[in-house]
This record gives sequence, structure tokens and C-alpha cells, in this order.
Amino acid sequence: MKRKTLLLALLLIIIQITNGNALAAEKITFSFLIFTRSITINELEEFSKTGKSQGLLKKLVAKEETKTIQDLLNTEYKSPIVLTSRLLYSDIGEVILKRVSKIIYPFKFKNEKASVLALKSSAIKAIDKKKETITILRFLKEYPSQAIAIDVNELVKVMNKVESINELIKFFTDAPLEKLKQEP
Repeated sequence: MKRKTLLLALLLIIIQITNGNALAAEKITFSFLIFTRSITINELEEFSKTGKSQGLLKKLVAKEETKTIQDLLNTEYKSPIVLTSRLLYSDIGEVILKRVSKIIYPFKFKNEKASVLALKSSAIKAIDKKKETITILRFLKEYPSQAIAIDVNELVKVMNKVESINELIKFFTDAPLEKLKQEP
């Protein structure tokens, strides 16, 4: 029964893609415990171009942070398609994608396999083939679900781990043992 459902879903996706009406993200929903708030991709795109925020963005983005966030959304990161594809399908890529899939996933469908596939698809489709670059905004726009969920709680956990790792790296790059050995 599951196999038939999966085949039917794949068939519908193929039909939708071949008709040129492929699913693309229209909204991002941030969830934190039982609370959710949403912004549309159009609002985010308008903000990235003009700096004018509306709705939830107006509440979240301080005026002094506007330029920084605009730059973050529009910065083109080098992303050669062959190398990116290899990374996404490598063992380390799978580990990273599984972790990211706990943060970003199709809204109301928190399934690891589907989330990982959506992340891969979005990343590959968002690459500008001529310049071999990707932006965060293009990535979000190419996400193959009408609504993207971002789990703020999981995001905070990852950010805390990254911060701890940065502190650890800084500690060891300052070479405290070497300094102690050199003291009389």
C-alpha cells in the first residue's frame, strides 16, 4: 500500500513539473513550541530588494539590521553545481542534511527523508547555472513545498553548538599549552 501511495505521489510530481507548474515555496512558517508565525516569500523578496519590511518582518528586523539581513539574503555564494551535487550526495552531506532537515522541512510534514530530498532539490535548483552561485533567497524560493517550516527551537540548539565549537577552536588556536610551556 505504501509503495502505491509513493508511486502515485511521484507520478503527480512529475505531471506537475512537466506542466511547468512545479510547486515552489510561497510562505515560511517559524515555529517555536506551540507558537507559529509566517512570512511570505514575496514579503521576503520585497524586503531583500527595497529594505521595506511589512508584517512579521517589521516586528523582527530592527532598522539598524536591515542592510545586514538584505546582504545575507542576496549574497551570492560560490556553488559549482557538480561539486555541490557531490557534496549533497556524499556521506558527510547526508549527515549535514539530516541535521538541517530537523530545522527546515515542509510545513506540517516533518519527515526526514522528504525533508532531505526537498533540501537537495532546492539547493540544486537555486544554483545560477551560468555564475555557479546560490543565494539564500533563491534557495528559499526554489524549495519544493508551498510552505516551509523553520523550527526555531532546533535552530537555537544548532547555533549554540556552533558557538561552543567556535569557542573551542578559538581556545586551541590561542595555543594555551604552548604559552604555558614558554613561561618560566
